[in-house]
Amino acid sequence: MMTDKKNHVWHFLRSAGFDQVCIEQGADLTHLAELDAKLWTTLACPVKGLRFDATTLSCLDSDQDGRIRVPEVVAAVQFVLEALRTPDLVFGVKSLNLDDFNKETDIGVRLQQSAKELRQMLQLPDAEPLALEHVLDRGRLFPVQHPNGDGIIPLQFTEDSQLQTVLSCIMQEEGQVADRSGEPGVSVELLDRYFLRVQTTLDWLQSEPQQEGLDFALIWPIFQAIAPKIDDYFARCQLIVFDESARECLGSVRNRFMAINEQLISVDAPEVRGLPLAPLREELILTLDSTINPAWQEALSALFAVLVQPLLNQTTTLSLIEWKQLCLLMRQYDRWLQAEPTDRVLPERAVLQQWLQQGIQERLQALIASDLIVKEEADAIMAVDKLLHYQRYLVDFLNNFVTFRYFYSLRQPAVFQAGRLFIDQRSCDLCVEVADLNQHLAMAGLSRTYLVYCLLHRAGETDKYLVAAVTAGDAGHIMVGRHAVFFDYEGRDWDATVLRLIENPISVREAFWTPYRKLGQMLGEQVQKLAKAREQNFEKSAVSEIDRSLKPSAAVSAQASSMDIGRFAGIFAAIGLAVGAIGTALASVVTGLLSLHWWQIPLVPPGLMLIISGPSMVIAWFKLHARNLGPILEGNGWAINTHARINIAFGTTLTQLATLPAMSQRSLRDPYAAPGTKRYWWLTVGLVVALVLLWFLLKHR
Repeated sequence: MMTDKKNHVWHFLRSAGFDQVCIEQGADLTHLAELDAKLWTTLACPVKGLRFDATTLSCLDSDQDGRIRVPEVVAAVQFVLEALRTPDLVFGVKSLNLDDFNKETDIGVRLQQSAKELRQMLQLPDAEPLALEHVLDRGRLFPVQHPNGDGIIPLQFTEDSQLQTVLSCIMQEEGQVADRSGEPGVSVELLDRYFLRVQTTLDWLQSEPQQEGLDFALIWPIFQAIAPKIDDYFARCQLIVFDESARECLGSVRNRFMAINEQLISVDAPEVRGLPLAPLREELILTLDSTINPAWQEALSALFAVLVQPLLNQTTTLSLIEWKQLCLLMRQYDRWLQAEPTDRVLPERAVLQQWLQQGIQERLQALIASDLIVKEEADAIMAVDKLLHYQRYLVDFLNNFVTFRYFYSLRQPAVFQAGRLFIDQRSCDLCVEVADLNQHLAMAGLSRTYLVYCLLHRAGETDKYLVAAVTAGDAGHIMVGRHAVFFDYEGRDWDATVLRLIENPISVREAFWTPYRKLGQMLGEQVQKLAKAREQNFEKSAVSEIDRSLKPSAAVSAQASSMDIGRFAGIFAAIGLAVGAIGTALASVVTGLLSLHWWQIPLVPPGLMLIISGPSMVIAWFKLHARNLGPILEGNGWAINTHARINIAFGTTLTQLATLPAMSQRSLRDPYAAPGTKRYWWLTVGLVVALVLLWFLLKHR
């Protein structure tokens, strides 16, 4: 469709400090592909984590990579332009008539024919237009027992119990995909991948070492349990053959018996199992008789029964050479076990062989082929389904992707807004679900916004993370560990626990009081430290005085008396210096005030406050004007193409502070107010009046 760029006039809305394109009519859609991508608010966004229709997002994500990009959005708009006779049908219209399709394009003609077939399938009256609600029940559009062209086979597609069993195994071990009917099923990729594993498993099973009369699966755990003990026995025997003096050290167990003599003895005790397997023999022969360590008698008898006797036809003796032959055979079995495929399938060997012999894979492939016969007709119906979803939701998506108009106009929540967080007498509307907490923390700090990270919990739901922006008021009593309540837009409430804070200025008012708050906090900490130090000194001095009183002497008393006098003299001198310094400072202040004209005195307190709070307010003002939505979204994988500001005025709409309802009646009488509060106010006013009179008298004396 050819268009003339010069004939279209774009309208831009200035909001929160940057220009956003307006998409309000069909002509805007017609020319959207011509709009410079540098003017798009977003270049890409993830599919997950958006509060939007899932089917529409899946249609927009044409390559199914989990992200929606500018070319995919342009392709969706182009599909609508070619399918409908006018793009205005996606603005406010919620249904389609047969004459609404574009008869000048191949897509429009095909979709019109598919819409006719769909209407007949749904048995709609002639006067009733086709709407999105008619296609939401996929089971009605595509009955699970009938072909639907997607190449996915659910269990209900066949009545063959054997094929259903194989399909269940595939879905259990390999995974499953949703059929167009909404039921889980198996695709050709899952089928081929599973039977490749079947063949690999069978090849491995068929390579199992074979020995007539031996059951390796039964022998292996018995052999593993006792083989180290037999190796130990023959090694000891070889050493005494090498040097007879070794028998005294290796064969004697007297000292070990003495060590366990004074405790309750059990043949299964570790101390007994640690004794040699049998008395050492220079003949290098192990004899199954009463001389075997009772802790190993049962295991050795089992090994003779399942391995030695069937293979060597011996019931009571085993030589070193014969033992080495047995070990060689079992090592072959061990190597076979180690070669077991990591992705082997679960059914038994006989079952797998039966599947291959009966051509189960080919029969399932034939079912998939029969389903794909109707692919073209089914895809056409799905194209009508996609068009109905685009008619209902595409413009909403564009106003959350090409532009953030919904977010800044407050017309409705944006797709990235998850709900509303209530905490510390305020509600926060800019709440975004966090996919990866660490990734988001690394990026979101660049937003220059006060962010509260919370863990959300709700019974029966999976826990998730949330970040909320506090954009008005002050930090108040928000702190890590505090509990709050979050309401999502489905009306569900979640328990929220604060995990992390990223602190930035929230308002200019907060910045005004910040220096005084920090000064008060610092003074409070210093007073607490001083009080704690004095308390510790007092405790030490009290202890020393008690010790001194217990051991009185004239000399010590005289010395203590002189030290006390000197100490108190030092304290009085320090107090005098402090009082003198305070008096000098007050005299300087009074002298400075007396040198001013009467009308200048009221300007002194505001001036001092401006000097103290001014720098903090200026810094906060610049930071507040630098607040940016982009990093908050980019931490979740968005690609924001502009500086989406959250200025002071807009921030006050995103965070609502607690206010009394209109027409409320409020009583100012507080029965639990601090006693004497009113008297303190009168004393303050009286002091100010006295200072003014004193200044006047001194000025005109």
